[in-house]
Amino acid sequence: MVALERLDADSIRDLSRRTDELGVLSVYVNADPRLDPNLRTTAIDLKNRYRELQRRIGEAGDGRSRKIAGELERIRPDIEHLANPKGSSGLGRIAFIALDDGWTLRLESALPVANRVVLDDAPFLHPLLELLDEGRPAGVVIASARQARVLEWRVGVLQELSTMEREYVEAPHERAGQRGGGPPGQYHSPIREQRDTREWAQAQRFLDQVGEVAARLAEERGWERILVSCGEQWTEECIERIPQPLRDKVSGDTRVLTGLDDAALAQLVTEWAHAQHAEWERRLLDEIRANAGPGRGVLGLSEVATALSVGRVSHLVYDPQVRYVGRVGANGTLYGGDEVGPDGGSPDPRFTERMIERALETRARIIPIEGAAGSGLADADGIAALLRW
Repeated sequence: MVALERLDADSIRDLSRRTDELGVLSVYVNADPRLDPNLRTTAIDLKNRYRELQRRIGEAGDGRSRKIAGELERIRPDIEHLANPKGSSGLGRIAFIALDDGWTLRLESALPVANRVVLDDAPFLHPLLELLDEGRPAGVVIASARQARVLEWRVGVLQELSTMEREYVEAPHERAGQRGGGPPGQYHSPIREQRDTREWAQAQRFLDQVGEVAARLAEERGWERILVSCGEQWTEECIERIPQPLRDKVSGDTRVLTGLDDAALAQLVTEWAHAQHAEWERRLLDEIRANAGPGRGVLGLSEVATALSVGRVSHLVYDPQVRYVGRVGANGTLYGGDEVGPDGGSPDPRFTERMIERALETRARIIPIEGAAGSGLADADGIAALLRW
């Protein structure tokens, strides 16, 4: 299986263009053992979904359907193996299988997915796109006054990028004896005071170094969110070392996380990333609605299709539960709904996929938000976009 974090926009675009004469089977399996230790419930659900698909195909009764039914039965053991507890370490398992020419792609993710079994002309990508958008890379800074780690979280996986330890510098001499002009007989502890001052100065220089490394990696790797956890004493000081505008992307956590093992730390960061993403989606919908009038955003299928056609879209938001309908003209122009352009074009039942392909081609960010048509974008049929100009 291929690790999901290795996929890039070009890979997704190529995958979206794959078609097959008999169809592409897309299977998503929730293999999270925390609520289903032996994956028995998952295996039963997957088997039921697969049998229902086989039943529907078998009812058609024509020659093509018989071929599809034969291929589905042939690969059934491979599909059932996706719910094997020992089959893979991923909490989410994904397979795309072309029934005619036989190409396959198997993916695993550290984030779980909902069970899905879909047969269509091309891969069913919406759950994959949701996973990739929510799993976009984030920076993680875990530090104390003496050591630090800078990590990257991507689709549930933590990767260590840098480790730092504060260099201890011993003073050449420390003056002992009574110090200062205090009352007679009142003694201070100059050695301890000097040591404390030196420790504080060294800690400040170390935090400067941590901030510089974190800022450099954030710029290089395009982090949109950063978690900084340095305990109650140093968290705010560490955040102050990160320059603007990166600082606006930082969330502080004053808990001491340096003692967590990698699995516990990954789980904690994943929970934080989920919450951050949900809040980001809410703000994005507010931003789109606020900018729809001034021309920085558009609402509704027709306006979005037009903006995609000329490459104006920077962020495409849509509800994956809605099946959008439209046309693709002879010159590639997208027309939403019942619109027909001067270059013609027949209705395309996979118009949602056509919009996704165009977004990928023009390097627009794709954000599927389930339920958008019933809440934040109810009056726009669940589809909207932010524009580049």
